[in-house]
Amino acid sequence: MIRINLLPQELRKRKKTVVRIPYLPFAILGGVLFLLLTFFFYGDYLRARITYNHVRKEWAKLNPSMAQLKALETKIEVEMKGEKDFLEKNVLNTDSMTRILSWASEFLPPKGWLTELKAEREGEGCRLTLKGVVLASRTQTGIEQIEEYFQKLKAKLPPQTAIALTTAKEGKEKTEGTAFVAHLDWGVTPKP
Repeated sequence: MIRINLLPQELRKRKKTVVRIPYLPFAILGGVLFLLLTFFFYGDYLRARITYNHVRKEWAKLNPSMAQLKALETKIEVEMKGEKDFLEKNVLNTDSMTRILSWASEFLPPKGWLTELKAEREGEGCRLTLKGVVLASRTQTGIEQIEEYFQKLKAKLPPQTAIALTTAKEGKEKTEGTAFVAHLDWGVTPKP
């Protein structure tokens, strides 16, 4: 039997087109991808576990050596601190103490002498303590000679040198002079 629809186009029923989605091939593809990824990550896990076990065995071999190394390091830090400080203060310091002591002697007034000289290094700086006596000359007083002496000495020392100078009268056996005590510091952090 032949069916013919004689109704006009507007009144005819439209046939629904059914789109079939192939669920089964997508499910199989998803399962295969899942299986491949599982094998990949499991292989990666096995490789990482083998590497971890290898590193752990090596560490077990090196652990006693590391303990000895750590013991030596603490020994050096604690017991050899004095040697380290000595090297930093005296050997590695760039200021030449010989040159500074030479200047201290060279600029000394003609009628003056040093009674005490003390030089100590602190960090990257230096502290110089000078004690002495200067007798007055015909042209200058003892204080003027001392001031001139320390101005010449300060000109040769680093620019950040700080001078603390104290003077006092000193009289012994017919000679009267001016005693001085000077502290010259450069590159030293002040003590509180």
